[in-house]
Amino acid sequence: MNRRTTISFGMRNGVAKEVIAMKKNKVLLVVALVFGVLLAGLAYAQAAGYAENGAIASVTDTITHDNVRTVNVEIATVLPDEPKQLPIYRVTDANVSKCEAIAIAKEFNFGTEPKVISYPVQPGNALSLLKTKYLFKNGSCYIEIDASSRAVMYGNSDKMMRVSNNLPSKSDAIKMAQKFLKQHGISVNNATIEAETIFLNKLDTSTNEILDKKPMMVQVRFKRYVDGMRVMGAGGKVIVTIGDDGEPVHFLRNWRTLEPAGTTDVIPLSAAIDKLKRLEVKDVPLTPIRSIEVIGVNLGYYGDIPSEEQTSYEPVWVFDVKTPTSTETIQLCVDATT
Repeated sequence: MNRRTTISFGMRNGVAKEVIAMKKNKVLLVVALVFGVLLAGLAYAQAAGYAENGAIASVTDTITHDNVRTVNVEIATVLPDEPKQLPIYRVTDANVSKCEAIAIAKEFNFGTEPKVISYPVQPGNALSLLKTKYLFKNGSCYIEIDASSRAVMYGNSDKMMRVSNNLPSKSDAIKMAQKFLKQHGISVNNATIEAETIFLNKLDTSTNEILDKKPMMVQVRFKRYVDGMRVMGAGGKVIVTIGDDGEPVHFLRNWRTLEPAGTTDVIPLSAAIDKLKRLEVKDVPLTPIRSIEVIGVNLGYYGDIPSEEQTSYEPVWVFDVKTPTSTETIQLCVDATT
């Protein structure tokens, strides 16, 4: 019996896989790379990268899942209290000008003129308004600044996705990430901090057994809270990725400025569960789902990817769920206002 092995990168917010299938002395090599919020290259709008979990990706249209428009929902948790109203928040950021983008880039030691990139708010719509982002390059390093959302992404492509010989511990990586933010004048308030070591895993695909694993980097995530409630989606996080010898090799800031803008009515939880059954959620799982086990429910806010025009942050019902197609708990967000 021939053994089938997979060499894969153990990542949740981005996916990179190198699959080697061996059969009858023939080798088939398939390489698939998807860079997302962890290590996205030059495209902010890649949904896989900005999804909250690797099992979820942002899509613009409702997925019918083979014409199955409802799923079975099993509630396996105590349901929370249901407030009648919650605050909403207005996004107050002004567009980043070219001069301001150059000033931001200088903080990361970029002294060149940017490439100004225009892209449609609604891809595929010839009448869509255009948005702007600024791209700076210096050898293998780049920085990209989205004008309207003010999101900033920095990376060193030569030092990402590599096995590390001297990777810091998670606690040390958090300190290094905090130092990096301080050096660049970036403040992160009302956030939790977590760190995850990313490994290069060699798997036996017949058993899913990990045959070997090598550390690559430590991803430090600062997750935003508003009124004590988690901001879901891509619009509430700062990520610093620490590589070999403690060097920051990737940075992402998507943290819109908010101000109070009144209150809004909140739909009953029963109505939110009905939406969940119809998969009327913010980020639709790409893998077809026919059943969901809800193991947690809470309220939060939703922040979209930088390429989306977002003028306010409004409440969402957040369901922590398990599905037959995923080994991880994923979060599905339902609009709590309509």
